[in-house]
Amino acid sequence: MKAALYKTLNGFQNWIEGYTFEDKNILWFRRCCYSILLLKMLLIWPELTLFYEHVISQHSNLLLPHKWMFLSVFKNHYIYYWLISCFIVLYAVVSKSSQVLSILIFSISFNYFSLINGATNNGDKILNVFIFMIIFLKYGTKFGSVRHMVNNAVLLILQFYICILYLYNFQGKILQPAWRDGSCFENVWNLPYFANPTLVPGFLVNQNFHFLTAWSVLLFELAFPLFIWIKPLRKSLLIIGILFHLGISLLLSIPDFGITMIVGYILFYKFKNRNNYS
Repeated sequence: MKAALYKTLNGFQNWIEGYTFEDKNILWFRRCCYSILLLKMLLIWPELTLFYEHVISQHSNLLLPHKWMFLSVFKNHYIYYWLISCFIVLYAVVSKSSQVLSILIFSISFNYFSLINGATNNGDKILNVFIFMIIFLKYGTKFGSVRHMVNNAVLLILQFYICILYLYNFQGKILQPAWRDGSCFENVWNLPYFANPTLVPGFLVNQNFHFLTAWSVLLFELAFPLFIWIKPLRKSLLIIGILFHLGISLLLSIPDFGITMIVGYILFYKFKNRNNYS
């Protein structure tokens, strides 16, 4: 029993050690995640007071470190806190990685998420997970080192996380008759606050196209987590996925979700050369 367990653990260790991610995967994943966060923070600036006052009115005792924006000391200065936070995120986008800075950015991200909670979508939740996991990543590590193994483990967890998201969405959709017969899209395209009426072409209201679109989404969400691990199919799946999420971003009023998922694809892309950015 012990021998079998040791063999399994040793095999898992060898697999983690031998898995190859390039420094560019970490570098561009980090930069893109922080850039999305910065863009989100700038976009809600006009409504910052409204969001802030709503959160304060709902919660009077917010003393957790990851919600320091709502501490009483910032009550009359939250605009300055937001401005400084934006500059910190901007600095993180263009600067070299450090764990302290990554932790600080996650704290800012969690404050942003707490601020808009209730007026958000899964894109913000996914981005928050990405930014949290970046804390444990470091580029420029030596192949075979413990730090290199930690990188590999974290990146594999993120890859599996993206695949699980697709499988979870597939399961939720396939159980609904409206997705199996395509009628769900009939409702979607007729919701002006959800669909983008200026970009939705007329042929999308066709019932046959509803059925085709629904099953295309279902098949993609099932195929991606199953076949992304097969190298000859990876590039095609990533291209299809980019087009799929760009369509979501343009046609539906959730552009941040589509962009965040595309950023996650950086973890699956195979860069040719290993560069040291330490």
